[in-house]
Amino acid sequence: MKNTKLITKLVAFALVLCMAVSMLASCGSNDAIMSMTIDGNTYTLTEKEFSLLMTIKKLDYCCSMYMPRAYDTEETWAKETEEGSGITLETYYKNMILDQAKAILIEKYLFDKFDLTISDETVKKNKENEKTAIKNMGGAGAYKQYYGYTAEQYYTTYQDMVARSEAVLDYLCGENGEYKVNDEDLAKFYTENYIGFQYIMLDMKNKVKRDENGNRVLEEIEYDHEDHEGHDHSADVSDTYELEELSEEEKSEKQNLAATIFAELEAGTKTFEELIELYSDDYYSVEYPEGLFVIEEGTFINATVDAEAKKLEIGEYTDEAISVSSDAYQYIVKRIDLKEAVYNDDHYLSLFDGYEDTVMYDKYENHIKTYFENISVDEAVSARYTFTDTFLSEYADVNFQYYYYGLNG
Repeated sequence: MKNTKLITKLVAFALVLCMAVSMLASCGSNDAIMSMTIDGNTYTLTEKEFSLLMTIKKLDYCCSMYMPRAYDTEETWAKETEEGSGITLETYYKNMILDQAKAILIEKYLFDKFDLTISDETVKKNKENEKTAIKNMGGAGAYKQYYGYTAEQYYTTYQDMVARSEAVLDYLCGENGEYKVNDEDLAKFYTENYIGFQYIMLDMKNKVKRDENGNRVLEEIEYDHEDHEGHDHSADVSDTYELEELSEEEKSEKQNLAATIFAELEAGTKTFEELIELYSDDYYSVEYPEGLFVIEEGTFINATVDAEAKKLEIGEYTDEAISVSSDAYQYIVKRIDLKEAVYNDDHYLSLFDGYEDTVMYDKYENHIKTYFENISVDEAVSARYTFTDTFLSEYADVNFQYYYYGLNG
């Protein structure tokens, strides 16, 4: 796990968790947890602001991992991010939030420096959302009891952070901004952060259904009725293939398929791309035979396969099939060089949706970090806050139950 993405951004985060906020570990005070003196002025971030950020971000992380409160224990947060790293989840997330807090402090300064404003429309919308939230919770007291702070704290203090962030981001990286993303930025981020690979996935329990011409059959999506917007989805297909269960004889035969593939590779009788077309049961490996290109720090297949793939040099492939999910699937992976400017390739556009925004946030964050050396953190105050002790709202349980029962039940 890489300690990066100091913002991940408050802008994007607010859209996801506008209503899903949680309690504070403590009410905090107006004492400064960090400060920055610049251009003759001193800017501070208070304990109250930091406490609010700690709690909101903890809920964000737990929801993203579908982690219920039952797992919110000291033992959980004492685990290492990666075996042998020496960095606990507690340290990792606390440091990440400290970096995000520094970004918020810097944005206060830049907001003033560039004479930016929060629009009346935004203020009005936040007030309306505050009233709606209170009403939905059955009153201001019920809201505070459930979340641990008032609706005003969330829809004013926190949403002001979001609005400032949006305004500074747009000023610096928007259409006329000094740090607007250009072609060089897109290429640099791609070459520094992405890797390429091809893979063959063998489903050891099923086979892909093929039509009379031998082509794989896409799985159709069945709808009982039109969606809520009245759109007809009867002809829709998903990004996966229709499967048929293997017979016991076919299962036995397929156990030897990986060996056959490796023999073909060693003999050089077929290319990796040709073997994908012949044998792979995975939609993305077949539809993108030239390779997939993904952020190296992300997860592109699963942790087990990814770990082996990242060890490979360009041109190498795994020396054996990697079995996952109790041997239900086998993967053979080849590391390949990056395809030039693939993010502009029409065939790959759906896989690079939002790529320019990703590069923009990275460029913005790198600029924000140049101010970090100007910030003074009160270590004694900071030490009073831990990720472990920060309260986790029962919304985490609601989110988990929705995921478990809604998607898996």
